Amino acid sequence: MPKKATTKKNEAPAEGAVMEAMVTVLKTGTAPKLSPCGDGQLTYRVGRMGEEILVQIFGNESSGRFSKEWVTVDAIRQSLAKLPKGAESFKGALALKSAMSGRSACNSGFLASILKELGILVGHEDPKKRGLLHLASAGALDNFEQSMRAMKVPKDAEQVPLNPPKPKPFFAKKAKSEDAAEVSEPVEETEAAESSEEAET
Repeated sequence: MPKKATTKKNEAPAEGAVMEAMVTVLKTGTAPKLSPCGDGQLTYRVGRMGEEILVQIFGNESSGRFSKEWVTVDAIRQSLAKLPKGAESFKGALALKSAMSGRSACNSGFLASILKELGILVGHEDPKKRGLLHLASAGALDNFEQSMRAMKVPKDAEQVPLNPPKPKPFFAKKAKSEDAAEVSEPVEETEAAESSEEAET
């Protein structure tokens, strides 16, 4: 398997090296969770890679495990296309489940929260349909995609790997020494692992 390029800034990659796919971050924002019981805000990022527009769940102020994978608009479109024909309303956590490859329980619910904040999905005013979502318009997703493609890339736009680093283990063991026994200490999780927690719906 070919190795990825490991070049420094402004240094040309070695001949034959495989360049890592990078995403240009167009915007960063926050979104409330859909669940009235969900505390804290979600942080999301919208990025671009070539002609593809992608969305990432980037942070969570409270409980709820998630994956930091970049999700393409096309993957979201394909996931929504799997809804039963004529289904105008849906549970976001169920409708978007196949859009993400990660299996963390809150992935699809958090993604739905972000799409609602972006104006792609909206909630129902009908009390009988509380908790259900629907597209803001027939072309809401397409319009969002086109607007992001037309957006001028900020001068200070960050470029990040398409595939985020794998999460560190929850506990890391200290090296043994003569004066201290082997202990375990928590380290920061860079990406959420699998969880049995309920998704925010």
